[in-house]
Amino acid sequence: MTAFVLAVVAAMCLLPFSAIRADNLNQKLRKLQTGMDEAAVVAIAGTPKEIVPVERWFYTNENQIVVSENKVIDIRLNPDLRDKSISFRGGHGDQKPVDPVRLLRIGMPVKEALEIAGKPLQLVLGEDWNYSPRQRVEMADGYFRRTDLHLKATLETLDWVRLNFSSGGLLFMNITLAFIMFGVALGIKLEHFRMLLSRPKPVLLGIFSQFIALPALTFLLVILIRPTPSIAMGMILVAACPGGNISNFISSLAKGNVALSITLTAFATISAVFMTPFNFALWGKLYAEASSLVIPIRIDPIEMLKTVVILLGIPVVLGITFAHRFPQLTQKIMKPFRTISLLLFLGFIAAAFSSNFNYFLKYIHLIILIVLAHNALALLTGFSIATLGRVPRPDRRTLSIETGIQNSGIALVLIFNPRLFDGLGGMAFIAAWWGIWHILAGLTMAYFWSKRPLSLESQV
Repeated sequence: MTAFVLAVVAAMCLLPFSAIRADNLNQKLRKLQTGMDEAAVVAIAGTPKEIVPVERWFYTNENQIVVSENKVIDIRLNPDLRDKSISFRGGHGDQKPVDPVRLLRIGMPVKEALEIAGKPLQLVLGEDWNYSPRQRVEMADGYFRRTDLHLKATLETLDWVRLNFSSGGLLFMNITLAFIMFGVALGIKLEHFRMLLSRPKPVLLGIFSQFIALPALTFLLVILIRPTPSIAMGMILVAACPGGNISNFISSLAKGNVALSITLTAFATISAVFMTPFNFALWGKLYAEASSLVIPIRIDPIEMLKTVVILLGIPVVLGITFAHRFPQLTQKIMKPFRTISLLLFLGFIAAAFSSNFNYFLKYIHLIILIVLAHNALALLTGFSIATLGRVPRPDRRTLSIETGIQNSGIALVLIFNPRLFDGLGGMAFIAAWWGIWHILAGLTMAYFWSKRPLSLESQV
């Protein structure tokens, strides 16, 4: 304990010194003048911690695209124009805006950037001299050009990031998701739908909570916290997805109503083929109209419907058909299928960032609290609706889990679809962290509830 206190005191003592050091460096960097050569810059500011060779592409309005290793690594707009919204390429045949630079994304290959923005008015070889994560000097043709003293990643940064995914990686994601949904469908039987007739109340409350209440409350949360466009659309898309494929397992651990969980999973899985595109189109359009976007977000519900039918509808139909025709074989493979599905899902999330891990480490802190709040809202929505509906306590636990465990894998596949959102950074970060966090939150709640056994009276 003493060592811990001493470490904290030492850290607090060092903070003023680090602040003084940063201020001193800022003072030195402010002394740099345009046209100074490298030797003069080093003499005044010292040697940078990192030097990155770059190409600087200059377009109209002094907008600058920074390229390194055949990829766009930064988009530096004219400071007087930064308050304008960026454009989302969501449909086909969309007209290019007056300023096509706004269609570029960090991480985009050079060839694609040239196709979108055209050849730059000027191309200058140079270097970025990074003195710290927040202090950078731009060198062009060996001479000082400008300096940035207060660089800071914000949510707006994620609007400009496009996570790259190879065609082979995208195929792996599609196959993995189809396999997972096939496994979910193996557990769907006719008697699960009969519960709607025998005990309609908890089933209807669960459907209402998942497909109506959660998307609507997510829209209100987006309006309240006003995140950047790609973050907001990621939240709306996750809320529009069906329940996660491990919700039945978590309901079992939480001593919830497993039969109700399976029934809701069956309804959600089948309904999502139409409800996911519908909810995203509805609330996404309302968001675009309610926000201050200069260029509205374009949503292609037809393309989304086609994708969901292929990746969700077909595997589910095949799974239900297989289980009906081969019931004995289905019983034998159900348990290993669930285990493999969970492992594949975790691999699925890892694959989504395998080639973009640097972006993940660099920006994940920006959306942790947003996902935590959104997931808490989802869990609370399910529990509140179940409580207001006066259903038994096991049902309340199940409805909370079914609403709070979302199939973010479907969201990721839609996000990485080049004909939809093309790996848009904010959306992908939200969906991927949801995929990790909702499992942690769900298992934590299940552990808590498992330690509080329900009395016989509370189960009726």
